[in-house]
Amino acid sequence: MKDFDSLVGIWNEQKTSPNINYKEVINHYKTNRSKLSFKFLLEILAMLIAFSVVSYIFFTIEFEFWTSYVGLILVNICCIYFIAMQIINLKNIANSNTLFDKPQDHIQFIKEFKKSRYIQHTRNYKVYTFVLGLGLSLYFVEFFYRLNLAVMITVVAATIAWFVICYLYLMKIYIKKEEKRFNDMLTDLERLNEQFSDEV
Repeated sequence: MKDFDSLVGIWNEQKTSPNINYKEVINHYKTNRSKLSFKFLLEILAMLIAFSVVSYIFFTIEFEFWTSYVGLILVNICCIYFIAMQIINLKNIANSNTLFDKPQDHIQFIKEFKKSRYIQHTRNYKVYTFVLGLGLSLYFVEFFYRLNLAVMITVVAATIAWFVICYLYLMKIYIKKEEKRFNDMLTDLERLNEQFSDEV
């Protein structure tokens, strides 16, 4: 009987968790949202620099092969796509004011935003990587005739190695960190929502 009473006591302790300070939850959310927005801004700035460099090369250097121009256009299309997606993400974050209305509305928003980001990181990233790789391959045709074989092989091998590292390693870390941030936000909001539901 004592064992049964002990189990009931433990269950009741877990069931009656202390109330959550909603101000702390909101501040935690704002911190995560600010970090996410800042990350997107930095990525936009970095990609704008890349876009400017590629555009400068396109307009200032005369290439012998048309493939170089097509390759650079494809690279810049990738830059524009990336910038556009991050601007959309920033806009979504800026427009997310439902937290201060109903926690469940914001929980739904975060779940949908998390899902859209996952699609960007997986399916869309595959297409992005393919187009970027194609653009660089066409651009490298010019170098095949200008550089000696050893240098060309080194450049191509380094580029392929970078793509592999990004796709198989760095992207997984990037996704994992972002998923953790979303999960932290969801955990706090779901607990807050449960507390509000109990109080109603």
